[in-house]
Amino acid sequence: MKVTDITEQKKKTGRLNLFLDGEYHCSIAARLVEERRVYIGMEVDAEELAKIIFESDRQKAFDYACAYVGRHPSTAKAVKEKLYEKGYGKAVVEHVLAKMKEYGFVDDRAFAADYFEARRGSCGIKKIALKLLEKGVSEQDIAVIYELEDKESALQSALTAAKRHQGNKPADEKYLAKLYRFLSARGYESEIISKCMAQAKRDSDEGVD
Repeated sequence: MKVTDITEQKKKTGRLNLFLDGEYHCSIAARLVEERRVYIGMEVDAEELAKIIFESDRQKAFDYACAYVGRHPSTAKAVKEKLYEKGYGKAVVEHVLAKMKEYGFVDDRAFAADYFEARRGSCGIKKIALKLLEKGVSEQDIAVIYELEDKESALQSALTAAKRHQGNKPADEKYLAKLYRFLSARGYESEIISKCMAQAKRDSDEGVD
């Protein structure tokens, strides 16, 4: 195959369009064109070209992944899915993820801690852990949120939610069953739910008196 043209892309992306035998073949990093001394009229070997393109794709994918996590703090799973959506192959994706983890750009344990801190006042730790599992965070990395949990703060959060839910309703058995389901759905632990139900009963009794 012969390189018949090398053109700049309309957008300043740092990449060039490569034409082989008169037809567009692919885009390639300008840096690699210079480093590998690719020029118009050059005869290229298919295997060597594949290596150049692979290296180019790795750089392009890495740049995309860095930009993505800069806008959207993400788990390794989310970054992997985005790269596959962009059409990158397994070898490129695995290389990029390894580099992202090496540089600390993707850190599921840190993501879990930040996610927990942002949501701890609105729901229980069990729900947060479930959401993290759905995002592809391993149980090992999720364990950090149990180290960060403050039982008293979690109880106060649940009590606030329970009080809003109860309003002026009497805490009879039927209502307490509803309160249990409500707090359980929000991910609070059984010990905390029991304390909330007991408080709801006391508040109800005091209101009657």
